[in-house]
Amino acid sequence: MRQFLLQMSGLPGSGKSTIARQVGSRYGAIVVDLDVIRSAVLDGGVSVEASGRVAYPVMYSLARSVLDQGLSVVIDSPCGYDEILETGRAIADEREVAYKYVESHTDDLTLIDDRLRTRVPLRSQRRAINLHVVDAGDTDTDGEQLFQTWLQRTKRPTNDYLRVDAAKPIDLILTEVETYLEL
Repeated sequence: MRQFLLQMSGLPGSGKSTIARQVGSRYGAIVVDLDVIRSAVLDGGVSVEASGRVAYPVMYSLARSVLDQGLSVVIDSPCGYDEILETGRAIADEREVAYKYVESHTDDLTLIDDRLRTRVPLRSQRRAINLHVVDAGDTDTDGEQLFQTWLQRTKRPTNDYLRVDAAKPIDLILTEVETYLEL
Protein backbone atom coordinates (compact mmCIF):
# COMPACT_ATOMS: atom_id res chain seq x y z
CA MET A 1 0.00 0.00 0.00
CA ARG A 2 1.20 3.48 -0.84
CA GLN A 3 2.20 5.76 2.04
CA PHE A 4 -0.48 8.32 2.94
CA LEU A 5 -1.40 11.28 5.07
CA LEU A 6 -4.99 11.09 6.26
CA GLN A 7 -6.41 14.30 7.64
CA MET A 8 -9.32 13.64 9.99
CA SER A 9 -11.93 16.31 10.65
CA GLY A 10 -15.05 16.74 12.72
CA LEU A 11 -16.53 18.23 15.84
CA PRO A 12 -15.28 17.20 19.27
CA GLY A 13 -17.17 14.02 20.10
CA SER A 14 -17.92 13.15 16.47
CA GLY A 15 -15.76 10.03 16.55
CA LYS A 16 -12.75 11.28 14.60
CA SER A 17 -10.26 10.02 17.20
CA THR A 18 -11.93 6.61 17.31
CA ILE A 19 -11.74 6.40 13.52
CA ALA A 20 -8.15 7.69 13.52
CA ARG A 21 -6.99 5.05 16.02
CA GLN A 22 -8.73 2.26 14.08
CA VAL A 23 -7.14 3.40 10.80
CA GLY A 24 -3.76 3.66 12.50
CA SER A 25 -4.07 0.13 13.82
CA ARG A 26 -5.36 -1.32 10.55
CA TYR A 27 -2.74 0.31 8.30
CA GLY A 28 0.23 0.64 10.65
CA ALA A 29 -0.09 4.43 10.46
CA ILE A 30 0.93 6.75 13.26
CA VAL A 31 -1.86 8.91 14.70
CA VAL A 32 -0.75 12.46 15.48
CA ASP A 33 -3.45 13.69 17.85
CA LEU A 34 -3.77 17.45 18.39
CA ASP A 35 -5.47 16.92 21.77
CA VAL A 36 -2.54 14.90 23.10
CA ILE A 37 -0.17 17.66 22.01
CA ARG A 38 -2.38 20.47 23.39
CA SER A 39 -2.75 18.66 26.70
CA ALA A 40 1.04 18.31 26.97
CA VAL A 41 1.46 21.98 26.11
CA LEU A 42 -1.06 22.89 28.82
CA ASP A 43 0.86 20.67 31.26
CA GLY A 44 3.95 22.71 30.30
CA GLY A 45 2.31 25.93 31.44
CA VAL A 46 1.01 27.38 28.17
CA SER A 47 -2.39 29.07 28.50
CA VAL A 48 -5.54 27.60 26.94
CA GLU A 49 -5.71 30.60 24.60
CA ALA A 50 -2.14 30.09 23.33
CA SER A 51 -2.18 26.29 23.30
CA GLY A 52 -3.50 25.97 19.74
CA ARG A 53 -0.87 28.37 18.36
CA VAL A 54 1.78 26.19 19.97
CA ALA A 55 0.26 22.75 19.30
CA TYR A 56 -0.48 23.01 15.57
CA PRO A 57 3.15 23.60 14.50
CA VAL A 58 4.21 20.67 16.71
CA MET A 59 1.54 18.47 15.10
CA TYR A 60 2.75 19.38 11.61
CA SER A 61 6.39 18.79 12.52
CA LEU A 62 5.55 15.38 13.95
CA ALA A 63 3.58 14.48 10.81
CA ARG A 64 6.55 15.41 8.61
CA SER A 65 8.95 13.44 10.81
CA VAL A 66 6.78 10.32 10.75
CA LEU A 67 6.37 10.52 6.97
CA ASP A 68 10.15 10.91 6.63
CA GLN A 69 10.47 7.62 8.53
CA GLY A 70 8.43 5.91 5.81
CA LEU A 71 5.25 5.53 7.83
CA SER A 72 1.78 6.77 7.01
CA VAL A 73 0.20 9.45 9.21
CA VAL A 74 -3.29 10.17 10.47
CA ILE A 75 -3.65 13.79 11.61
CA ASP A 76 -6.41 13.93 14.21
CA SER A 77 -7.65 17.49 14.61
CA PRO A 78 -10.64 19.63 13.75
CA CYS A 79 -10.37 21.36 10.41
CA GLY A 80 -11.94 24.75 11.05
CA TYR A 81 -9.55 26.97 9.13
CA ASP A 82 -8.30 26.96 5.54
CA GLU A 83 -4.71 26.96 6.82
CA ILE A 84 -5.20 23.58 8.53
CA LEU A 85 -6.54 22.01 5.35
CA GLU A 86 -3.86 23.64 3.19
CA THR A 87 -1.03 22.61 5.50
CA GLY A 88 -2.15 18.98 5.56
CA ARG A 89 -2.26 18.87 1.76
CA ALA A 90 1.08 20.69 1.49
CA ILE A 91 2.79 18.21 3.82
CA ALA A 92 1.50 15.29 1.72
CA ASP A 93 2.69 17.01 -1.47
CA GLU A 94 6.12 17.84 0.04
CA ARG A 95 6.61 14.23 1.09
CA GLU A 96 5.06 12.84 -2.13
CA VAL A 97 2.49 10.70 -0.34
CA ALA A 98 -1.22 10.24 -1.01
CA TYR A 99 -3.44 12.85 0.62
CA LYS A 100 -6.77 11.70 2.05
CA TYR A 101 -9.42 13.53 4.06
CA VAL A 102 -12.22 12.05 6.18
CA GLU A 103 -14.82 14.16 7.96
CA SER A 104 -16.81 12.57 10.75
CA HIS A 105 -20.06 14.54 10.64
CA THR A 106 -23.30 14.78 12.55
CA ASP A 107 -25.79 17.57 13.23
CA ASP A 108 -27.06 15.66 16.29
CA LEU A 109 -25.71 17.69 19.19
CA THR A 110 -27.39 15.36 21.70
CA LEU A 111 -25.25 12.50 20.37
CA ILE A 112 -22.15 14.71 20.55
CA ASP A 113 -22.97 15.79 24.11
CA ASP A 114 -23.53 12.18 25.22
CA ARG A 115 -20.18 11.15 23.77
CA LEU A 116 -18.36 14.07 25.38
CA ARG A 117 -19.91 13.33 28.77
CA THR A 118 -19.04 9.61 28.71
CA ARG A 119 -15.41 9.79 27.56
CA VAL A 120 -12.47 10.39 29.84
CA PRO A 121 -11.34 13.78 28.55
CA LEU A 122 -7.78 14.87 28.06
CA ARG A 123 -6.88 18.19 29.60
CA SER A 124 -7.49 20.03 26.29
CA GLN A 125 -10.90 18.47 25.59
CA ARG A 126 -14.38 19.78 26.34
CA ARG A 127 -16.29 17.73 28.90
CA ALA A 128 -19.69 18.41 27.31
CA ILE A 129 -21.18 20.83 24.83
CA ASN A 130 -21.71 23.31 27.65
CA LEU A 131 -18.62 22.40 29.70
CA HIS A 132 -15.29 23.99 28.76
CA VAL A 133 -11.95 22.31 29.05
CA VAL A 134 -10.96 22.16 32.71
CA ASP A 135 -8.50 25.07 32.45
CA ALA A 136 -11.12 27.39 30.92
CA GLY A 137 -13.61 27.30 33.75
CA ASP A 138 -16.79 25.41 34.34
CA THR A 139 -19.77 26.16 32.14
CA ASP A 140 -20.15 27.64 28.70
CA THR A 141 -23.67 28.99 28.26
CA ASP A 142 -23.07 29.39 24.52
CA GLY A 143 -21.64 25.91 23.91
CA GLU A 144 -24.43 24.86 21.57
CA GLN A 145 -23.98 28.00 19.46
CA LEU A 146 -20.23 27.36 19.39
CA PHE A 147 -20.77 23.83 18.07
CA GLN A 148 -23.19 25.14 15.40
CA THR A 149 -20.52 27.65 14.35
CA TRP A 150 -17.92 24.88 14.22
CA LEU A 151 -20.24 22.80 12.04
CA GLN A 152 -20.57 25.65 9.56
CA ARG A 153 -16.87 26.52 9.68
CA THR A 154 -15.50 23.05 8.88
CA LYS A 155 -13.15 23.16 5.90
CA ARG A 156 -12.89 20.32 3.46
CA PRO A 157 -11.27 19.72 0.05
CA THR A 158 -13.30 20.56 -3.03
CA ASN A 159 -13.13 16.94 -4.21
CA ASP A 160 -11.84 13.46 -3.34
CA TYR A 161 -12.82 13.35 0.31
CA LEU A 162 -15.07 11.19 2.45
CA ARG A 163 -17.76 12.46 4.78
CA VAL A 164 -19.06 9.77 7.14
CA ASP A 165 -22.21 9.85 9.23
CA ALA A 166 -20.95 9.88 12.81
CA ALA A 167 -24.24 8.45 14.05
CA LYS A 168 -23.65 5.15 12.22
CA PRO A 169 -22.11 2.17 14.01
CA ILE A 170 -18.31 2.32 13.98
CA ASP A 171 -17.93 -0.93 12.00
CA LEU A 172 -19.96 0.55 9.12
CA ILE A 173 -17.96 3.78 9.23
CA LEU A 174 -14.69 1.85 9.16
CA THR A 175 -15.84 -0.13 6.11
CA GLU A 176 -16.49 3.17 4.30
CA VAL A 177 -13.12 4.57 5.36
CA GLU A 178 -11.23 1.42 4.34
CA THR A 179 -12.88 1.49 0.91
CA TYR A 180 -11.92 5.15 0.51
CA LEU A 181 -8.33 4.57 1.63
CA GLU A 182 -7.60 1.66 -0.68
CA LEU A 183 -4.82 3.17 -2.76
